[in-house]
Amino acid sequence: MNRSIAWRLALAIALTCALVLSVIGVFLYRSLASELTFRDDQALLGRLEQVRALLHDSDSLEALQERPRLYQNMLGNLDSVLLVKRSDGGRVIAINPHQQTLPDLPPIAQDSSPLRSDIQTVDNIALLTGVAQGPRDEPLIVTVGKRLQEREQMLASYRGRLYMAVGFGAVLAFGLGLLLLRRGLVPLRELAQAMRDITPRSLDQRMPADDVPAELKEPVQALNAMLVRLEDSFGRLSQFSADLAHEIRTPLHNLLGSNSLALNQPRSPDEYQELLASNIEEYERLNRMVENLIFLARADHGQRPLQLQTLALQTVGDELCDYFEALAEDRQLQLNNSLCGELNVDQQLLQRALGNLLANAVRHAEAGTTITLQRLDDAQYCWVGVHNQGPPIDPQHLDRLFDRFYRVDPSRAEPGDSGGLGLAIVRSIMLLHHGQVRVRSDAQGTLFELGFPALPRSA
Repeated sequence: MNRSIAWRLALAIALTCALVLSVIGVFLYRSLASELTFRDDQALLGRLEQVRALLHDSDSLEALQERPRLYQNMLGNLDSVLLVKRSDGGRVIAINPHQQTLPDLPPIAQDSSPLRSDIQTVDNIALLTGVAQGPRDEPLIVTVGKRLQEREQMLASYRGRLYMAVGFGAVLAFGLGLLLLRRGLVPLRELAQAMRDITPRSLDQRMPADDVPAELKEPVQALNAMLVRLEDSFGRLSQFSADLAHEIRTPLHNLLGSNSLALNQPRSPDEYQELLASNIEEYERLNRMVENLIFLARADHGQRPLQLQTLALQTVGDELCDYFEALAEDRQLQLNNSLCGELNVDQQLLQRALGNLLANAVRHAEAGTTITLQRLDDAQYCWVGVHNQGPPIDPQHLDRLFDRFYRVDPSRAEPGDSGGLGLAIVRSIMLLHHGQVRVRSDAQGTLFELGFPALPRSA
């Protein structure tokens, strides 16, 4: 069963409080036991000295025996034990209310002061034995003791109260902790409600970050950043769907219109052949669009593995210039290949990316100018670019040139173009190579560049 965070934290608080209270309780219990033991030991040491003095100052042992109240009052309670014996074992004074059997312990010498280490515990009785000097210098053996039952009962009662205090403290800590945690988690529930209110139609909403606790500011800011990305991606996806529908609708309308006109009245074989040729152009346009979309989908999902090899860039540039030479001559353009050196890339993808850039350059360059293939290296990337001289691109379009189906001038779509997917394919190819694309356009011309990660140089 999954417990809530509040329950888990409250339980952790309760266990922590129980542990802390237990440690404090053990400390207090041992301190009390040590203090009681010390007092009882000091009382026994003092009692032995008092009995020694009493025996030494008495006129006779018979007088002590006739006045038992003297030493009974000195003992003070029924848990005390006093035994005075002669050297031959004869008892002079015997006070043992519970008639417990007392063992024979080695006595402390007369001239030695008793120490706590001399006290021995036997059968739950603390005993201390020493030699005393009676009347007429008669040697006597004195045993004083105290039954520990009362002390044990006191400590047992104290232990029980400690157990109750620890248990009650843990329960109280759990209850208060759960209450405070639930109150403290109110901002999370408010954030959850705010998230539930965000729908695909309201992706422009943001989570409130001003009144949230400091611990939640960073997650809320991360959520808002994610919402910005989602809104941008959703907007691009919506625009892509609309552009895709528009791009497909145009050739479909052309096909439907031409076929409808052909069916309205009989046509000659030459007219039917002309119609079929026109339809084939539209089908080819649709086919190119589908192939480009399939490539983009595979590239986005990493289903197009790279086949890296070391290529001579000058050879790749010469082949592309030969391929576009006829189209460039028709537009009165010159092609200049300035590429040099080697590059570790996928040959097919590099040719496709540069081919798309060259096709755009040939389409938009001014007649009589030169299109140049060039290379520029920096610390991080090897930049392979295509430069053409033509009308500069408005800066507002530069950030969207690599979006799918985006055209600076939609009315200038020409037969054989990529349907607005050429630059999008270029960006996907560079993402597969973990590279970058960039564009610069001004009065000096337009430069599209492909940035391939530079290989680390050997020392």
